Amino acid sequence: MKKLIATLALAGFAVFSNAEAQEIKVGLSLPQDLPGFDFVNGMYETFKTEVEANSDMTVDLVYAGALGAPNERLAQMRRGVIQMSDAADGNFATIHSDVQILNMPYLFPDEETAWAVFDGPFGDELAESIREKTGVRVLGWWESGGFKHFSASRAITSPDDMKGLKMRVLGPLATIPVEALGASAAPIAFGELYTSLKTGVVDGQDNSVSVFNLVKLYEVQPHLALTGHTYAFGPLGINDAFFSGLSEDKQKVITDAAEKAIAFNRQKSREIEANAIAFAKEQGVEIIELDDEARSAFKSVMQPPARAWLEENVDSPDLIDAAEAAVKAAANQ
Repeated sequence: MKKLIATLALAGFAVFSNAEAQEIKVGLSLPQDLPGFDFVNGMYETFKTEVEANSDMTVDLVYAGALGAPNERLAQMRRGVIQMSDAADGNFATIHSDVQILNMPYLFPDEETAWAVFDGPFGDELAESIREKTGVRVLGWWESGGFKHFSASRAITSPDDMKGLKMRVLGPLATIPVEALGASAAPIAFGELYTSLKTGVVDGQDNSVSVFNLVKLYEVQPHLALTGHTYAFGPLGINDAFFSGLSEDKQKVITDAAEKAIAFNRQKSREIEANAIAFAKEQGVEIIELDDEARSAFKSVMQPPARAWLEENVDSPDLIDAAEAAVKAAANQ
């Protein structure tokens, strides 16, 4: 075989072998160096630095959605056209319904508990299920801006304040709880969100504070309630066939790099959210912090209908109880 490869190489043919350095192509949504979103791009840049420093593999980061929309890049990752993508929870829910369980309102009391669940047995078992069913290996779980919060044209301090509002939310796990609060839901496209809020087509929306600032919603939303009703996350995924074809040494380089990338993401996400809240406040937005009693009131209204929907629409309804048990165990550690 070595003689054949040498002969072909001398004859001018391009010769590829298992010993050749592999390229990991990564499709990203955001432009390079976008302020306030280093918790995503910076995570993959950390991954790239670690992989290239510790192996002969290269990591090609393709920014600004140049390889297509998130669901398109997720499909490319599954087929092996690219090796990785920054597809997040909502994208993975389209190919693995059980992921939605972790979007249940008020499942997680705080970020640290969420991380403990993702890094523990529940997260490991869900990751293995994703690998088996989709061909994507989950190297870790990253934070996509943290918790989502409600902003609106009036102050929201309790569930009653939501009554009669028109809220831009997407998907049943956002729509159903909002309607339970007495608001009406409107599936406004993200690109139309600013104008829709400015013109009164809708009164409010939910997103992380980073997204709130990214599209300058502080110009059209005077009130931001830190309801923290849903935690946004993403699986750090890689094509499993590609990963499995690597040597054990290269696999370890990738898993070690992923661990460092996740650590960077979580720390940076917490820093950026704190800065984003301060920035929104500087722009004149009223920042409303809810106490435990108010959060409990929102949970009592929002969680039951969302849980009922999940029981009917995920492949493994028993995982709802398992997720709640994992959260309880993590919170008591």
